[in-house]
Amino acid sequence: IATPIQGWRPPSYSQSQVSSTAMPIVRGEPVEDGEIVPSSNLVAELQSLAALHRSGALSDAEFAAEEAARELEVSELRAALASARRERSALADEAVRLRAQRAEQEAEEEAWHAVINGNTLRAQAEQEEATRERQLVQFCRRELARLGRVDVVSDVFRISSTGSFGTLNSLRLGRLPGVSVDWAEINAALGQVALLLVAVARESGARFSSHALLPMGSYSKAYKLDEPRALYELHGSGSPHLGRIFGSSRFDKGLTMLLACASDLLAFAGARPRAGVAPAPPHPIEADAVGGFCIRLQASGGEERWTRALRCLLEDLSWLLTWRRAGAAAAATGTALHAA
Repeated sequence: IATPIQGWRPPSYSQSQVSSTAMPIVRGEPVEDGEIVPSSNLVAELQSLAALHRSGALSDAEFAAEEAARELEVSELRAALASARRERSALADEAVRLRAQRAEQEAEEEAWHAVINGNTLRAQAEQEEATRERQLVQFCRRELARLGRVDVVSDVFRISSTGSFGTLNSLRLGRLPGVSVDWAEINAALGQVALLLVAVARESGARFSSHALLPMGSYSKAYKLDEPRALYELHGSGSPHLGRIFGSSRFDKGLTMLLACASDLLAFAGARPRAGVAPAPPHPIEADAVGGFCIRLQASGGEERWTRALRCLLEDLSWLLTWRRAGAAAAATGTALHAA
């Protein structure tokens, strides 16, 4: 880059000489300090003009005019340069502002995306939770309907009277000539009978009028409500002769109380008929007899008749379970309709 020319006076030259010898005008080049630095062509042109002026080919007036034109051109270039710099500075400031605005918009957009994604995830989670809750409700309703159809008492107490013996949970109740049934099995069956009566009475809300039962497995007992301390056994020992010596055995008294409790519960059920169930049990109970057979072992007239009395009792209890099952089914149907 050439250095500025200072303190020179170009020679004067004629108009014809200028026209014939003048070189193309080349504009100066801007520098950082705001000065216009002549290019090499412009320097050569000015040197030519100075030579013409010194030789007298270019007058002072003409040279002054040319000089003024060049100064005017330099001034215009400086003004244009200053304007361009101002515009460039303004554009740079605008670019900075736009970049900052863009960064702010991108940050805001990211924030909105985070909010939208968070809301979307929460909505999905809530929808999944609602779906799980609906599935759980449907499952619970199905389970409730299934459990409503389950007859726990009938499953726990399975009564059969198809063979020679009446059985409760496969436990034979009674004894026959030529068929030896251990007293442990008979006592266990009597304990199941006591438990059945207490369970059905508690479930149905029935109350025994004068006697009560204590289900204790093979060692269950019975007692009078007005004498709760006087307990009578519902389990035999296989020694009826010893009982005859001392009068009525405690075992026979316990059996009579058991039959009285069964009579109370059967009367309670008979007073509340249910659809699909016979209006009364198959064998009536009178005092210590059921179906015309005495429940007391020593007064029954033999083990065969005593076994028949126990079988009649089990058949009455089977009717009782049918009555109870009909009520449970009706209640389950009502519950299912209410839930639906």
